[in-house]
Amino acid sequence: MSDCIFCGKPAGLFHSKHHDCAEKHESGRRQITDLILETPSSSSSPPSIVSQIRRVAEQSFISEPESTDLVVAAWSSAVDNSLHNGILSEDVERRLVDLKNGLSLTTGDLLQTDAWDRIAKSAVLRDLMSGVIPKRMQFDGNLPFNFQKGEQVVWAFDQVDYLEEKTRREFVGGSRGINVRVMKGVYYHVSGFKGRAIDRTERVHVDTGLVAVTTKQIYFSGARKGFRIPYTKIVSFEPFTNGLGIMRDALSAKPQIFVTHDGWFTYNLVTNLARL
Repeated sequence: MSDCIFCGKPAGLFHSKHHDCAEKHESGRRQITDLILETPSSSSSPPSIVSQIRRVAEQSFISEPESTDLVVAAWSSAVDNSLHNGILSEDVERRLVDLKNGLSLTTGDLLQTDAWDRIAKSAVLRDLMSGVIPKRMQFDGNLPFNFQKGEQVVWAFDQVDYLEEKTRREFVGGSRGINVRVMKGVYYHVSGFKGRAIDRTERVHVDTGLVAVTTKQIYFSGARKGFRIPYTKIVSFEPFTNGLGIMRDALSAKPQIFVTHDGWFTYNLVTNLARL
């Protein structure tokens, strides 16, 4: 005879849970997820939603560790759903943050998701589109850049792959020629034809390092390469799903690519700063 894993009462021979308890547990999980997903547009206040979540968890045999995992996943989905409509409004952001705080979600809890990071990025873009210089990112230690007077760092990306387009010339279609026998002891040499040159362009990984985006320019610092590019020297921006490409204002310029792993944010961040 074993006890029910939910209510702790005898569950019968060869059974680990009561059918009703299992249904109540699963229903409670769905209710908590729905409450969190509806928070951005709900008429209920975040504190009221937090109280409902705790009550449902207690009545549905949901343990504290299970509840934490459940609310982290649901809260992350709520952030994603809200961002589908574009940048978060201040009201939606405030409701999501209030819910996070009410649920006592810590930075450690949110390490399994990048939802908190996406909220910060959305707020940065909202500030820029309103003509406000964002001051939302905190930096631990000193950044390895010589910033100019009055220049403000808006965002920094770590472990960025820096790529450049390189052109390699190859020769194809060449032949060494052949000897054709005309008669005994006499041979006629047929010359081979020359190969033609083909230029192949490819993106080559140059370095990996830190990128800082400021109010005036883009900085890069890696183990082998370091530079800065003022926005006034950039003629075009190219968005990628995982990064940003730029073209400098120079006759010999070739595309430079920064793989930041968040192309949408990087492109919108840099283009909005360039317009300031």
